[in-house]
Amino acid sequence: MSKQEIQEIRKHQIIKDDEIDLIALIKTIWEGRKTIYYTVGVCVFIGLLIAFLSPAKYTASATLLPSSEKKASNLGGLSSLAGMAGINLSSMMGQSSGIPAEIYPQVVNSYPFLNEFIHEKFHFEDYAEPISIYDYVVADTIPSLGSLIVKYTVRLPWTLKDAVFSTTKEKRYVDYGVLNMSEEEQKAWEYGLSIFSISVDEETGLVRIKTKVNERVLAAQYVQTGVELLQKYIINYKTQQVRENVEFVTERYIEKKLEYEQTQLAFFDYKDAHRNVISERIDPEFQRLNDAYDIASTVYKNISQQLEQAKIAVKEETPVFTVLEPAIVPYEKSSPRRMMILVLSAFLGGIIGSGIILGRLAWDNVKNKW
Repeated sequence: MSKQEIQEIRKHQIIKDDEIDLIALIKTIWEGRKTIYYTVGVCVFIGLLIAFLSPAKYTASATLLPSSEKKASNLGGLSSLAGMAGINLSSMMGQSSGIPAEIYPQVVNSYPFLNEFIHEKFHFEDYAEPISIYDYVVADTIPSLGSLIVKYTVRLPWTLKDAVFSTTKEKRYVDYGVLNMSEEEQKAWEYGLSIFSISVDEETGLVRIKTKVNERVLAAQYVQTGVELLQKYIINYKTQQVRENVEFVTERYIEKKLEYEQTQLAFFDYKDAHRNVISERIDPEFQRLNDAYDIASTVYKNISQQLEQAKIAVKEETPVFTVLEPAIVPYEKSSPRRMMILVLSAFLGGIIGSGIILGRLAWDNVKNKW
């Protein structure tokens, strides 16, 4: 800003009697417009660099409608009347059999979910064959040629120091009995943690899974695999108790089936061996084998029925998911939004330029008072 411009600006008294004179403010900014032109030009130039040098990002998403089944209620007509009034007595009394959708984000961000996700294989553009996220992150940590040159030239003293201390102090793996991730696992886990964005609509119960990455096909793969794993984990959580019951009943079924077959074989072998023999001495043995066979048969039939009921319970407790919007490969970039970046850059440049003009005016006023 030239001295002439500063003198012109000083002529305008912006604040008069604790009030701001808008006309004087506009004249002051207009007379220092060259400063605004410079700041706008600089900001637009920086915005152009950001808009055209930032990597392209693609967004893919999927929308799920979880099942909202309810257990049978003993409230009778009272539950229907309360429902007409907008009151859900079943949920108030804890009779909802479904898993709340609010815990889905916790499931997606949990270590078991992400650990399984990062070991799934995906098609990356830089690789001919599908690889896992873990292998991709580990391969990305391999030092490049430039970093190796810097390591053995500029940073040679520190490289030698690290080599000496690494040979004297060897790292030993210690099993502490708790989860202890390696450095590579930690990086892969953090990468997986940053992939998904999951939101739940409290009114409709819709669950939306979204991801934003620099490859459009990879974005759809991530979302599709994430939906499949989420369904798997929710089903496992929901049916864990009934599945454990099936396993327990199955073990008892195998035991009782073996006992039944053994008692059946012993009973019929005894009958065949004494088919034409009539004696009071064999009657107690015959009765004992017959009773054992009847008991084993009854128990075997009961445990068979329990096994079938347990299997049916697994089917009944398995939640059903409806995929309203499947994952689709995006064709348009979601970022960077170049036009918006340029508009914001120009606006920011104007604000900065105006601030510089008013700041200089205030500083000059302070110096004059001194």
